[in-house]
Amino acid sequence: MRRRDENFPENGFEDGGGYMQVKIAKLEAQFSSCVGKEVTRLSNIFNGVSIYVNGFTKPSADELKELMAQHGGVYHTYQRSNDYIIASNLPDTKVKNMSLSKVVKPEWITESIAANSLLDYRKYLLYKNSRTQPQLNFNKLIATKIKTDESHLKDERENIEQNLTYDSDKGLNEMGKSSNVSTTDTKPVLNKVNRNDCLAKTAVDPNFISEFYNNSRLHHISQLGAFFKQHVNDLRDSSDFSFPARTALKNNILSSSHTSLHADTSFDNGKVIMHIDMDCFFVSVGLRKRPELRGKPVAVTHSKGSKPQTKREGVDRNTEFNLYKQKQAKKLGKVTGKTEDEIFIESRVDNVGDEDNEYGSLSEIASCSYEARAKGIKNGMFMGPALKLCPNLQTIPYDFEGYKEVAYTLYNTIAQYTLDIEAVSCDEMYVDCTELLKDLKVSVQDFATALRQEIKDKTGCPCSTGFGSNRLQSRLATKRAKPDGQFFLTSDLVEDFMFSISLKDLPGVGRQTSQKLESLGHQTCGSLQTLTLGLLQRHLGNKTGAQLFDQCRGRDPNPLTFHTIRKSVSAEVNYGIRFETNDQCFHFLKQLSAEVHSRMQQFKVLGKCITLKLMVRAEEAPVETAKFMGHGFCNVLNKSSNLTNATNDIEIITKEVISLCKKQKLDPKELRGIGIQISKLEQVMSKPNNSGISKFLNKNKNVPGSNWTPKVENDVGTSCDVKNQIKVEDNTKYSITPKKKNTSSHINKSPKHELKSSPVKRRGRPPKSLKYSLMNAKSSMDKFLGGEIQVKEELPAQTVPEIIKEETPKSSDSNQDGLLSLSWEKVRELLRAWLDSGQSPKLCDTRMIASYLSKLVAKKDIDKVYILMNFLKRRTHEIDMDIWIEVYNYVLEDVQNSMIAVYGNKLWINN
Repeated sequence: MRRRDENFPENGFEDGGGYMQVKIAKLEAQFSSCVGKEVTRLSNIFNGVSIYVNGFTKPSADELKELMAQHGGVYHTYQRSNDYIIASNLPDTKVKNMSLSKVVKPEWITESIAANSLLDYRKYLLYKNSRTQPQLNFNKLIATKIKTDESHLKDERENIEQNLTYDSDKGLNEMGKSSNVSTTDTKPVLNKVNRNDCLAKTAVDPNFISEFYNNSRLHHISQLGAFFKQHVNDLRDSSDFSFPARTALKNNILSSSHTSLHADTSFDNGKVIMHIDMDCFFVSVGLRKRPELRGKPVAVTHSKGSKPQTKREGVDRNTEFNLYKQKQAKKLGKVTGKTEDEIFIESRVDNVGDEDNEYGSLSEIASCSYEARAKGIKNGMFMGPALKLCPNLQTIPYDFEGYKEVAYTLYNTIAQYTLDIEAVSCDEMYVDCTELLKDLKVSVQDFATALRQEIKDKTGCPCSTGFGSNRLQSRLATKRAKPDGQFFLTSDLVEDFMFSISLKDLPGVGRQTSQKLESLGHQTCGSLQTLTLGLLQRHLGNKTGAQLFDQCRGRDPNPLTFHTIRKSVSAEVNYGIRFETNDQCFHFLKQLSAEVHSRMQQFKVLGKCITLKLMVRAEEAPVETAKFMGHGFCNVLNKSSNLTNATNDIEIITKEVISLCKKQKLDPKELRGIGIQISKLEQVMSKPNNSGISKFLNKNKNVPGSNWTPKVENDVGTSCDVKNQIKVEDNTKYSITPKKKNTSSHINKSPKHELKSSPVKRRGRPPKSLKYSLMNAKSSMDKFLGGEIQVKEELPAQTVPEIIKEETPKSSDSNQDGLLSLSWEKVRELLRAWLDSGQSPKLCDTRMIASYLSKLVAKKDIDKVYILMNFLKRRTHEIDMDIWIEVYNYVLEDVQNSMIAVYGNKLWINN
């Protein structure tokens, strides 16, 4: 840039002081001219007041310009020294480099007009404390003590209750998402010292964790969700998949006077997926005990009302809230390419007042009625802004026992007709109704009507259902069906339906992705359909781009998951974390490790990866948080440790967690949240398994002299007993002795036969090269799939009793190594018999196969793993059922994780 003292060529603006001075004078003249001619003067409220609008505001800059003209004020397009700066949000760079003494919220203008007088601007300052002034160092409190007299003790406890929030499961989320500053509302954790004193507990208290989880609503809700996912698993494991209740349902539908003559509906690919969701679940359950509130705006929350609280020293809500917004704006700026000034962040705290304000409650609304939603209230909104929108909002408490009761009824009602259920939460699920509807031979419309009525009769709560050919379509259909309705997204409606769907309504499209798409000029699915796959992937990445390319057209390739597999176990606390010493911190880590250990025992899992999450107060954040004892604005650190062997040993977990914490060398006074997560889980088989394969392995084990052989069919369909030998060299050879076909035998009955087998023999050392192993295994696989099986006569069964005796498990206890106790050929044929059984696979069987293959990887028997995985892939895809594809994907994930751990590479699988 040229310096000011350099000579510039003449440009015609010299007499006016330069181009900018002339431009400013011209704009002010235009404003004066507009005031004199076009705008009707309504009052002189802002006589002598000039404003400058900085950034996005509500009302907008143009609207404020007109208001100032109507009421005697001056609007400057360029800022002058005596202007009041009108702003709703300022980026951190501006906050640091400007005086904040006259930065005022736009409400100052609108509320002054409403009052017909100029109000004190100081009550509307965007920042109450100037950032240019030195900050006061308030002492950090281990516990906040609130002194009251006896008559006000109850009110103070309610005030604290309105302000306390916990988040045991989700931790810190960005502003404007499902959780902000701190998300889980709870009842207060208080110690009553005497009649006049209440002492809030912190993490230093030995009973803190137990009371924390007893009061945490998100903990209860997440536990309910996990419980019903496991409930579906248990129902499937114990079921014979016969559904006698279908007959009654069919008769009920056919005899109903409301049965309509619907034309046959057609869904893409012949699939009929139902999404079922209870309407305003928490509210609906709560209103069963409060019928007088039906039809009124109602919210479920811990808050009791709008009583102002005593303001705590050191709290600066505006600064804390704006730090969240600035962080989010920076993220969006990187995604969209916009400057921070061009990005407006709308969040739940925009209209929250100070603690001593009647609209200052930060208690979170978990659920609200449709009457409340009509007033602008939403789930997740804080009570302060909600009361501004609806002063007569009624509140009801949580009813966790009621939620569990209704959820049980919901799941068991569906389970009596089908178990093709993917549990989502305690009040939401997906159901594959394809087979069910074929069996019932009724229209999907009549089925939905009857099912919803049955659920409403049993629970007293309404629900909505959506139907489509995949999970995406059914979920979007449910949104159209609400409240208390049903919608069918048939194949002929998909194209037009998806065209107008907002991109924000697509699952997985969050704030950053939607902002990025908006910057490209796309807000609806119809608009996005104009972009090619390559262009989407170039802007959003391969995975997200491909996902959105399908989603905007109503396509979703992901099948339903009927068996839910737990991926991790965790425990997190981000309320009440206030330490003075490292010893206090380490003692708490021991307690939290014990909580994680208890949960691992509950789920019967071991884990290999331990992750410690630490929330540390950001340097620029106030010491006292906006939420009483909450975590405030933090930096989040995640550190992990990978163990050699999976474990749930509490001493090992505690040792690793404390070691990870010590390595960070943090000041314990700055900690605001702590979480421990165990991942890379393995299932613990604590007692004999009653699964199909286990029963097959252990059948007749107590019958003297009984030797069994699994009955299978080979690739050409002939029945044979498994008698084989294997040699693993450069080529693998198999020999199976056939028997005469017994027409009275059936594949799935596993009759008694005698087995002759020799132990696995390996010549030479195992291959040192993974590539060599895979080439060798591929040759074996080609022969296996090609049916190149050598057949020869073997010695009579009576000549090898010792071999059979040696290989057959003596008892269930001897089967602790699972399939490793059998020869590899037996496992291979047993796997084939399982796949050809015609029965639905059980989770315990799938886990057994996955565990066996993972152990083969650990033993570096890659050739066997390669053969079995490719065989499993081929057969499961030939069966062409979603549940068997899920089996393959589950096993593949375990095998690939083991491969990475042992070799650092994944196993190559044939296409």
